[in-house]
Amino acid sequence: MNTATLAATRVAAARCYVTLPADLLALLKRATTTSAPAASAIRELGAGTSTWIVRPLGRTITCEAGTLWLTFDNEPQDVILEVGQSHRCAEASKLLIHALASARLSVA
Repeated sequence: MNTATLAATRVAAARCYVTLPADLLALLKRATTTSAPAASAIRELGAGTSTWIVRPLGRTITCEAGTLWLTFDNEPQDVILEVGQSHRCAEASKLLIHALASARLSVA
């Protein structure tokens, strides 16, 4: 196979179209659509429930109501937040946020 034949084969392959089922196409469009992240996300946690933030570095957690316990994977020191208090995350490890009482928090 010479270079011209190889180039023609690649061009022909580039023009190949595949028809996807509508539900799969919609899923792919949603997954690849880029949108600006919300400036701040508000979450409600019932007493005794938890949520994870996988990449907390640089984010600020603010306790809007209740009491929150923040603990980072492989970090020795935990943080307790009461109403009105905030914590700026300087750690890259996963963050577990646990509501010691029913709580509302914002993540910015």
